[in-house]
Amino acid sequence: MRLFRHKLIRIITYALFYFVLININGCSKESSKLKQIKSNGILRIALVADPPHYFPNKVKERGYDFELVSHYATSIDVELEIIKTNTSNEIIFLLNQGKVDIGILGSSPEFYQKNIENIVTYNNSKWYVIGNRGNRQLPKSIDSIEPNTMIVANGSNASFMLHSIGEDYPSLLWDELKNTNVRSILERINENHSKISIISEDIYAYYQYLFPETKKIFVLPIKYPSRWLVKNNNNLSFLYSINSFFNNYKQNGKLEKIGKTYYEHLSAFDYVDIRYYLKRINKKLPKYKKYFVEAAKNSALDARIIAAVSYQESHWNRKARSPTGVRGMMMLTLDTAKRVGVKNRLNAKQSIFGGAKYLKILYESFSNTIEEPDRLWFTLAAYNIGLGHVEDARTITKSQGDNPNSWIDVEKHIPKLSQKKWYKKTKYGFARGHEPIEFVRRVRRYYDILCLYRQEGLF
Repeated sequence: MRLFRHKLIRIITYALFYFVLININGCSKESSKLKQIKSNGILRIALVADPPHYFPNKVKERGYDFELVSHYATSIDVELEIIKTNTSNEIIFLLNQGKVDIGILGSSPEFYQKNIENIVTYNNSKWYVIGNRGNRQLPKSIDSIEPNTMIVANGSNASFMLHSIGEDYPSLLWDELKNTNVRSILERINENHSKISIISEDIYAYYQYLFPETKKIFVLPIKYPSRWLVKNNNNLSFLYSINSFFNNYKQNGKLEKIGKTYYEHLSAFDYVDIRYYLKRINKKLPKYKKYFVEAAKNSALDARIIAAVSYQESHWNRKARSPTGVRGMMMLTLDTAKRVGVKNRLNAKQSIFGGAKYLKILYESFSNTIEEPDRLWFTLAAYNIGLGHVEDARTITKSQGDNPNSWIDVEKHIPKLSQKKWYKKTKYGFARGHEPIEFVRRVRRYYDILCLYRQEGLF
């Protein structure tokens, strides 16, 4: 009995020693990943370059997921390196090869692979079945989809999605196209009446403006969140760092604010307006492109923002005029034209240069404490309604306990400028408060399309 007890004690001692040894080694490995990233000073991220996740941009990178991961990189005091991919399969490959630290997958089913871990999820997205507007025989349900009419990119989230629901719909057949991506698939459907596909609502919210001949047919009966993936090396300190960042980001409302920044201006899709805009991009914009580019250099603004403002104001018509007397490409008043040195408002070059100069004046009138992109949205509102009225709206916003430096908050209160009980208390009085909201939303949509548009020599 005593011998048995001694053996038992010895086994327990060895087991405890082994457990401690494993944990020590584990802790060493756990801390090594985060330490390595901090030591190198670079956080490597792989993501699919589709809006709103990421906008390739010569002037300034932006995007919903790009902003999130940029803030995480800042929180651990490292630089960010973005590796752009066409499909989620490429992201998985880069993770397995150890060439990236985090893969951002977008809306997708949970990914199952032994050495890949799903670490954070956010923003459940619907999935749409889409087709061409000209197709008069579009399916009305999954069961009515004709074989070989549905196309998706091989290795894309759409492919993952179809495989995840395939067992529930055995009659569902689709083609997976190699060496392509979501954008290419949409381009095909935009031009081909016979094909359909599936796409997450967050990506389609943007691409419908670039491919207006596509349309939502019906919504699939499932939602999936966006995901961050890492290679599973038991790096608990790295995982804890990411989860801690995300929890804080959700609790302080920043995650919700970024979401509104990238979606709230896309609530109204005007098929006729967008088709006309795309035609003007092809036929009219090339004539004035050089003026927008040069004006951007002089004003330190994005040429596409100036072009978007000009389109909203005049549809790029140098002879445009309104009943109130504003005229030209940038629809300048006589007083504003004089202020920025424009002698002939109907001269396209002068108008564009003058409008850009005025935008810069307005931009610099706002406090440096207003972060981007809010400062730009305030600038656009001021271009439409006047700087004084925007400042009045910011004052009202502050008096109501909201943030006067946040466009989302000011947007809620700016309509009060047309209500007597509010505008009689302001410095600059009555203003049509709803107009700047629509103005800013339209300019942002036109700007996004220019960022997505691809044409040789266009910006």
